[in-house]
Amino acid sequence: MQRHGEEPSDDDGPIDVLTMDGRYIGTYPAGSIALPDAFGPDGLAAFVEQDEMDVETVVVKRLRRASRSP
Repeated sequence: MQRHGEEPSDDDGPIDVLTMDGRYIGTYPAGSIALPDAFGPDGLAAFVEQDEMDVETVVVKRLRRASRSP
């Protein structure tokens, strides 16, 4: 779920990651990653990217949970 940024018109705020049942996993800081277009199992996420010729490509990445400092 992507939150608003600092300004009311800023739609590029932090992204909160939740499980299907609503359990909070963590937050990606604003600007660190784009909101995925689709989610898959085991941390997979799909992003639709456009090249300089406006050709769309689906890129699949595995999202990793950030390690916590002690």
